[in-house]
Amino acid sequence: MRAFILAAGFGTRMGPLGRVVPKPLVPLGGLPVIGFALDRLRRVGVTEAVVNLHHGADAIRGEIGDRSSGIRIHYSHEEEILGTAGGLKKAEEFLRETGEPFFVLNADAVSNADLGAALAHHNEGGFLATLILRQSAEVTKFGTLSVDESGRLRRFLKAKAPGAPEGAITEAMFTGQSVLSPEFLDHIPAGRKCGVSEEVYPPLIESGARLGGILTDAYWADVGTPSRYLEAGADLLSGKFVPEFDWPAGRYVLVQGKPMEWGEGMIEPPVLIGEDVVLRQGAHAGPFTVLGSGAMLESNASAAWTVVFSGGKIEGNVQLERCIVGPDAVAASPDAAQWLETFFLEGQEQPISF
Repeated sequence: MRAFILAAGFGTRMGPLGRVVPKPLVPLGGLPVIGFALDRLRRVGVTEAVVNLHHGADAIRGEIGDRSSGIRIHYSHEEEILGTAGGLKKAEEFLRETGEPFFVLNADAVSNADLGAALAHHNEGGFLATLILRQSAEVTKFGTLSVDESGRLRRFLKAKAPGAPEGAITEAMFTGQSVLSPEFLDHIPAGRKCGVSEEVYPPLIESGARLGGILTDAYWADVGTPSRYLEAGADLLSGKFVPEFDWPAGRYVLVQGKPMEWGEGMIEPPVLIGEDVVLRQGAHAGPFTVLGSGAMLESNASAAWTVVFSGGKIEGNVQLERCIVGPDAVAASPDAAQWLETFFLEGQEQPISF
């Protein structure tokens, strides 16, 4: 099987951090977020995937290479961003080649939704597309879709399917995970930018095309904004989100249990700690904090509900809560200020709130 991973965006929702770190490479629990998608695809039988690229293309290629999680990786470079549907159309030859349905996942979301169940529903229903949906209090914010008891999509945003539904209707939101038949690509215009939500799904559903929807109550998180990124990290550390692969992986240690000494400072678990992390006298890390490799908390510094990227440093007496310290950045304050919901980036004189 094959898959398509949407990774070409600018990461603008992440603010300045998105300009420094391409969104597929933002570390979640010490691992590039795209790695979560690739592992799930491998487990459902995907052997090849195409990743579309634009912003940060060289960095993404360098990190992922031509094989990851046992999946052969192909790249589709977009000189200009083509949109969610235009990117698919550009990779049409690759996606059509096997004649089989293929998965489409967003690079900036993590989930435990059952991809195998979505594929089975897609095949059994003879659908052109099957979308993985979830009920949420934020459904109107993300966009309202609805599905009937037969698993057929009845509404996509403002567009509605003709005819009577089968049984009760459930309103839900799209999770950015889908199964598409090759024929779906026939409905995408070639050679120009095109959004799948704006130009493809609405006319398809209004025409009565067979579109499926499958509900999931599995974990899902969009990590494309600073606040949601921090929440997903906390979910991972607390065990609310448990990926199927062994985690933590690589050179990170997940510390749980009671507060304990670490170097000259203290940690209040859960805390994820990379190699060569330094806590000076009186420093305090946690709870729900990630310290990347080579991170440093100087004397009496503290970090809670915070992510410090590799090489990041918090200067003495600076206190952070729900903050992000970028790679090799320094969180400094001549007045030993307390910072809340702030970015710190290398070369940035002033912190940036989010």
